[in-house]
Amino acid sequence: MTRSSAFVVFSCLAAAACSSDTATFGPAQSFPKDQRPTVWDASTKDRLDLATMGPAQGSQDAGPKAWKGDTPTGWEELAAEPARFRNAQWKLTDAPGADCYLTVGVGGGVAGNLHRWYVQQFGKPSAPAPEALPPVEFAGRSGRLAELTGTLGGKAGQAALIAFYAEGDSVTSLKFTGPEAAVAGNKDKFLALAKSIRSAPAGKDPQAPPIDRNTPMPANHPPTGGATNQAAQPQPQAQPQPAAASPFAATVPADWTPKAGSQKPLHHTFAGDGEVYVSQLGGGLQQTLDIWRGEMGQKQPLTNDQFAALPKVAFLGEDAVLLDLTGDMVGMTKKLANARLLVAARADAGTITFCKLVAPAAGGEALLASFRQFCASVRRTQ
Repeated sequence: MTRSSAFVVFSCLAAAACSSDTATFGPAQSFPKDQRPTVWDASTKDRLDLATMGPAQGSQDAGPKAWKGDTPTGWEELAAEPARFRNAQWKLTDAPGADCYLTVGVGGGVAGNLHRWYVQQFGKPSAPAPEALPPVEFAGRSGRLAELTGTLGGKAGQAALIAFYAEGDSVTSLKFTGPEAAVAGNKDKFLALAKSIRSAPAGKDPQAPPIDRNTPMPANHPPTGGATNQAAQPQPQAQPQPAAASPFAATVPADWTPKAGSQKPLHHTFAGDGEVYVSQLGGGLQQTLDIWRGEMGQKQPLTNDQFAALPKVAFLGEDAVLLDLTGDMVGMTKKLANARLLVAARADAGTITFCKLVAPAAGGEALLASFRQFCASVRRTQ
């Protein structure tokens, strides 16, 4: 029944009820189908008189992008890892330790990124002005080329080629690092790759392979509650393990003191209420940053644009996001008024590795400088 026909029926019934206690009906009449007020097979949309809605409107650039480039001979394209700020990446098949990756739209501006590459990562006394660097064609744009040699991540004899361009404070870069001879010998291939970089809407995720129900489960798989095709296996008994060595090492400022009895790697205290440690968590990086922001009274989650615009800091030889907040710390294990929270964090295959510092905000820029230097020195030992 259409909305208009329902209204007519309701009106007639109401009029009959109000006019007399006794209803009088005339002889039965027949009407052609096209004159009948009731449409019994009407669709839900017609019955409810709903307007036809068009497709959702949004930015033409909405949605994820897939970034591609023409892989040079002797190089191998790897799967992108956006959580590690690698929107596309490659490695050299004949040069272990040399790799190349694309990072799209990180914050910090050109000056901040140049300082990170030159001073924090390669230990140079200063970074050059952008206009002093040679121009390069990169991803269909006019960019600049940074060329560095020296010590990177504690390894001497390293080099980097970095093509980059900026859009406001966001910098997109193609970074090629590795042994100096490998980087120098592949400069032409790197420049050709930089020129070929392009973006396109990301396709759908590949489908998972079909499950073969005849494949036996691992011997130590927990019970599934149903029949299995293999006999139950005895569960191994946990054995006491010796204390493991720290998986991380770093150059620690002289005024930091190791925290006795801590289970966290590289856990130090300083200046009374100051505390810093390196650790790992599972979960999503952006959501975990929101939890730490909540400890500082910032309850609104980061937008995707805000997350992408966070500055970067050198950590474990690569880039990590830098969270820098001031306010009253109200955490589960620590409370401190007028505090400074500094976090360097990066994600690898679902694991977040981070360095977290909480200290009185009075430490100022010296506190940030010590934190940056410490993070840049952190390295894996296993």
